Amino acid sequence: MSALRQRVAEAARRMSTLLVEDITLEAVFASLADLLATFVEATEVVVILREGRSWLRLAWVDGHFRRTVLAQLPTDNPLSIVIGDGIAREAREPAAMAMPLRIGDEAVGGFAVRSGALRFYDASDAAVIESLGPYVAVALRQRMLREQIDRERFRADHDPLTTLPNRGAFAAALTNALARVRRSGDRLAVLFIDLDGFKAINDRYGHEAGDAVLRSASRRLKRRLRTGDSVARLGGDEFATILRGIGTEVDARALAEEVRTALERPTSWRGNRVRVGASIGWAIAPRDGTEIAELLRRSDHRMYRDKRNRRERRARGSVK
Repeated sequence: MSALRQRVAEAARRMSTLLVEDITLEAVFASLADLLATFVEATEVVVILREGRSWLRLAWVDGHFRRTVLAQLPTDNPLSIVIGDGIAREAREPAAMAMPLRIGDEAVGGFAVRSGALRFYDASDAAVIESLGPYVAVALRQRMLREQIDRERFRADHDPLTTLPNRGAFAAALTNALARVRRSGDRLAVLFIDLDGFKAINDRYGHEAGDAVLRSASRRLKRRLRTGDSVARLGGDEFATILRGIGTEVDARALAEEVRTALERPTSWRGNRVRVGASIGWAIAPRDGTEIAELLRRSDHRMYRDKRNRRERRARGSVK
């Protein structure tokens, strides 16, 4: 086998290993850049791939990964966006090569390299780049598809406003946590949280202010979490948490008060300081049960009792 064929075969072999590795798109691209630095002394690698109706531009420049979404390509020379600014054709500029990327007969994008160390690329360099093209296209498209699946799964399981897990994801997390309780004797507490005065903020300042309050509440709840805990937005102004290792009423009440204090701090909104209250109920497994319905029923009941008690205390205070 000639030296060129060996070089091409080794480059293709190393690139083919990326097709089976479970790594991120950025990691694939970093491996590609490292491979090209070895085989064609590339110091910059740029790839563009179609992503739905837009284009994804990936670049490895000066050891840094850059990712850009483009609405459209230049109509005069689409490869110019692949080659990038500065990869010029003039003799004083570093060597550069560009080629289309195909999967079978489908053109899916473009691929370019530049070398700051070389004055020009020769035919053997071009052969290496050409041999890598199909592997680059397939490896990157695989990761893009996986990212799309992950995004769709995230959207299905999370609230779009706060990015917290939604009711369905909370039910799944609680199911798993209760299975551990039954299996190993672990303990946990569920807090059911309802924001008081939220509707008044929406009515007075508008829904954007209400959204700001919900996002602020979600951040404060996440900051209260310990390793193994979880929080979800159940809908509207209702949230819930799963707190592992909490097995007594004293501990549950203490954590509920910490959460209440965090949530009742004012939120800034366009020069205004808006404030909500928090009514919180709790339930403990296995003391209050080991079934989801029972724990949610008990925590919901205690939340409404807390809301009623707080309302009565405010009423007595206003009478005085």
